[in-house]
Order: sequence, then C-alpha cells, then structure tokens
Amino acid sequence: MRRPSFSRWIKNQLMLLSGFSRFDLRKLAAAAQSSKPRLIEPLLLYARAANCTDRLLGLVWRDDVRKQYLDTLETIGASDLESLALFGLEAGLEKSPVIKQLPRDYVKFLRSFQVAYRQPEIKSQSKQLRWDRSRALQLEKGIGSSEICRDLGLNLGNVNAYLKYGALEKVSLEKATEIMKYLYSR
Repeated sequence: MRRPSFSRWIKNQLMLLSGFSRFDLRKLAAAAQSSKPRLIEPLLLYARAANCTDRLLGLVWRDDVRKQYLDTLETIGASDLESLALFGLEAGLEKSPVIKQLPRDYVKFLRSFQVAYRQPEIKSQSKQLRWDRSRALQLEKGIGSSEICRDLGLNLGNVNAYLKYGALEKVSLEKATEIMKYLYSR
C-alpha cells in the first residue's frame, strides 16, 4: 500500500466532499462560499500544499472566508503541512504551537491525513495480531492448513506460508480475519 502525499490526499478529500467529477479550483471556491461550506478548510489546505494560495484568495469574494484564510495562513506560516500533520500531531497538541492555534476543523483534516499515512503500519499490526491468535488456535486445536484451505476455499501455499512461517504478505487482512474466525468456530 502506497503512502499518500499530503497534496494528493487533500485533493482527493476535496473531490469526495464536493462530489465533483473533475478538479476545478474556481468551481470548488465558488461551492465553498455558497452551497458547500465544508469545503472551506480543505480548500485552503490544498492551496497551501500546492502553492496556489494567491490564486485561491483571488477567487474568494466573501470577507469572512478571506479573513479566516488569511488568519490561518498567518498561523501556519512556513510550516510544511505534511510534517505538521505527521510530527506536530504526534508530539501532542500542547507541544505544537502551530496546531494549538489552528481552528479545530483544520486540525481534523491534519489528523485524518495522519491516519491515512499510517494505514500500512496499522494493517500490518492488525495482521500480526490475527496471525498470533490464528497460529495459537491452530496448534491448540490441531487443525492442518490443508483443512482450513479446503473449508474456506483458499490457496494452500499462501495459507501455509502465512500460518507456518508468519508470512503476513501472503494473505490480505480480510483473509487473515476469515482464517481466525474459522479457527475460533472449530
């Protein structure tokens, strides 16, 4: 699983939140100021990450949004958003003066990026826990890999490598869960 860059991730979030099929900064800015106010925060974060804040500010006609953008840009300063999301949040809100001063809605997006960025580790840890429990159950109940594969319709080579040698990359998280549930039910 590839780790997302902040600018690509926030752009995808904008597309999901807007419902637009094509990325158009002008349309997104118009929607944020009228029918879709939840686009205001991610739009500024995208513009900051993509170095197009001047262009975005030129598209903003509402004074309250312009003031919010200028205040937030002043708070962020020269900080790299990806580093801020990954290391500023990790250190804790009380230790990062930039994050402490950011409005809550901006911090929510930074936290969401941190979770998306850490997804490979989270999946790996989940698979490791499932393997530990599955292997213990398999040895305890004396169930062979071939029996598991036959009953679940899985590839014997992959399941055997997973269960016997702990090759976590051989099965998906969903299959690891399926194997663990099967061993619990036996």
